[in-house]
Amino acid sequence: MPVQSDPSEEFKDFAYIVSHDLAGPVRSMVAFSQLLKENMPAAEKAEDQLHLDLIVESGQKLFDMIQGLLAFSRLNTVPRSRALVELEIVVARCYMQLQPQLDATKGHFNYPRMPEVSADAQQMQTVFYCLLDNALKFRKPDVAPDIRIRCDKTSDFWEFSVSDSGIGIDPLFYDDVFRPLRKLHTDEVYPGVGMGLTLTRKIILAHGGQIWLEPSDIGGLKVRFTLPR
Repeated sequence: MPVQSDPSEEFKDFAYIVSHDLAGPVRSMVAFSQLLKENMPAAEKAEDQLHLDLIVESGQKLFDMIQGLLAFSRLNTVPRSRALVELEIVVARCYMQLQPQLDATKGHFNYPRMPEVSADAQQMQTVFYCLLDNALKFRKPDVAPDIRIRCDKTSDFWEFSVSDSGIGIDPLFYDDVFRPLRKLHTDEVYPGVGMGLTLTRKIILAHGGQIWLEPSDIGGLKVRFTLPR
C-alpha cells in the first residue's frame, strides 16, 4: 500500500525551499541596485536616483520577509535538541544585545530569578529576544520604556509574562498578530516584517506550552506563556 504524504509537511518543505531559493536573487537585486547608484554620475537626474532608492528599499524589505519565512519554516524542518537551559543566562544575553536601545531610550528593564527548563537553548533565546525587542520597538513616543519579566511556578508549568508600558494592542487583534507577516503599523511608523510573535508562538507550542496576550498593568501589552516543568 502506498505511503500517504502529509500535506502539512509538504507545505512546510515547500515554504522552506521557496524562501531559501528566493533569498539569493533578492539579495543580488539589492546589491546591484546599490552598486549602480554609487557609480551613477552626480549629474544624473535626481528622479533616477530616487527610483534606485525605492528599488533598494523594497528589495531589502522583501529580503527581510523571506528571512522571516525561512526562520519560520526551519522550526518545522530543523530538529530541536533539548537540554536543561538556564533562562537567567538566556535573558541576560538578550539584555546585553538590547542594551544600546535601552540606553538610547533611557529604558528600564527588570527580571527576577529565572528557572532551568528542558528546552532548545537557541529557540529560548529567540523567544525572549523577540518579546523584549517588541517591547522596546513599540514604545510610546517620548516615553522611556518600562519592561518587566515575571515568573511563577504551578504544579505542572512555569508561567512567564513580559509586560511593557508601550502602545499596546487592541484586543480585537490579539489573534491576528500571531499570524505570519501580520503587521498593525506601517514601516514608516514601526519597521519590521511581522514575524516575531509568529516565531515565538511556534516555539512555545512546540515545547508543550501556551501563549496569549493581555493588557499590561503598566499601560502597554503583557505577553504570557507557559513552559512545562
